[in-house]
Amino acid sequence: MWHDGRVTTTPELRTAVGPSAAPGDAGLARRQSGARAVYDLLRGRIIDGSLAPDARLTEPVLSAELGVSRTPVREALRLLQAEALVVELPTGGVRVAPLDLADARRVYDVRARLEGLLARDACERATPDDVARLARLVTLMDAVRDHEDEVLRIGAQFHGEIEALADNRWGSALLRQIRGHVDRYRALAARRRVGTTDHVDEHRAVADTIASRDAAAAEAAMRAHIERSAALAEQSLRGAGSATDDLP
Repeated sequence: MWHDGRVTTTPELRTAVGPSAAPGDAGLARRQSGARAVYDLLRGRIIDGSLAPDARLTEPVLSAELGVSRTPVREALRLLQAEALVVELPTGGVRVAPLDLADARRVYDVRARLEGLLARDACERATPDDVARLARLVTLMDAVRDHEDEVLRIGAQFHGEIEALADNRWGSALLRQIRGHVDRYRALAARRRVGTTDHVDEHRAVADTIASRDAAAAEAAMRAHIERSAALAEQSLRGAGSATDDLP
C-alpha cells in the first residue's frame, strides 16, 4: 500500500519477490515473478490514484520501502514505462504520468475506434448462444442498476465477451496497451462522483444491434457508449483541477 507518500507491502509480495539472487532458470523465473508482483502493486496504485500524477519514483526508495532488491523494481518500472504509465526523468528515475484533457481525449478516441471495431467483428461472428449470453449480461446489469459497482463489474464482463467474440488479436493487443490509462480516468471519475452514464441502455443498444446482425450499427453503438464515458472522464478532470488543457 501507499501511505503518506510511502509504499508498504505484504508478506505475500515479499514471498513472490523472494531472494534477489538464485542460480539458473529457477533464479530467472523467481526474478521475473518478483518483478511482476512489484509491477502489479505499483500499477494498481497508479490506477487508483494512491500514487498521484507526477509523483517521482526512484529505484532506491522503492527498493527500501518494499523490502526487495532493486532488480525487480527496475524491471517493474521498465514495464510501467512501456505502458506509458510512468515517464522517464532526465535527472534519473521516473514520474507517474500526468492526467490531462488532451491525453484523455486521445485515449478515449483510440478506445472508441478499437472497441467499435471489436463490436463490428463480434457482430459478424456471434452465434445465437453468444447473443443470448450478451442479453443475459444486460438483464443482470438492469437488475442491479442502482448499484454502480456491480453495474461496472458486469459491464466489464460484457466488454470482455465482445472482445472474445471478435477474436481480433491485434485489436485486443492494442486495447491492452491503453487499458491502464482508461482505468485511471475511470477511477478518477468514480472518486469525483461526477455523474453517471446510462450503462444499462448503452450496453443494451450494443447487444441489440449484434442480435440484429447489423455490424455498422453495433460499431456505432459501441463508439457512442465510449464517447459518453469520455465525456465523464473530461468532467472529472475539470472537477479535479488536473487538466492542463484549457479548451472548452
